Amino acid sequence: MSIETDFRALLAADAGVIALAGTAIAHNAIGQGVAPPYVVFTAQHDRLLGLDNTVLADQCVLTVQCWARKVAEAEALADAVVAAVATAPARHGACVTARASAYDEETGLDATVLTVEWWA
Repeated sequence: MSIETDFRALLAADAGVIALAGTAIAHNAIGQGVAPPYVVFTAQHDRLLGLDNTVLADQCVLTVQCWARKVAEAEALADAVVAAVATAPARHGACVTARASAYDEETGLDATVLTVEWWA
């Protein structure tokens, strides 16, 4: 499985995330017409290579956007995502390294944006 698949599965299995976003958890883009709150994440991979170009590890930085109609709802969803990340298997070294806010004028939605590191 890929890091993206594992990460989505972790969120989709977490009671706190499900209570707030249901199954509205998407990689890259959310479907049209999906009502907030929802989670959208993107991934950037940095592969660590040995001298012979063997892949030793894959460090992935996930940018996780928690969107909602109000700031407090976006913050609560982000808190649930942080709690879910804390339950990831230790081998992934998963941790939240940054948190920021965002607003989309076009949709009128607020977001809390998390940066998550995940190793494979």
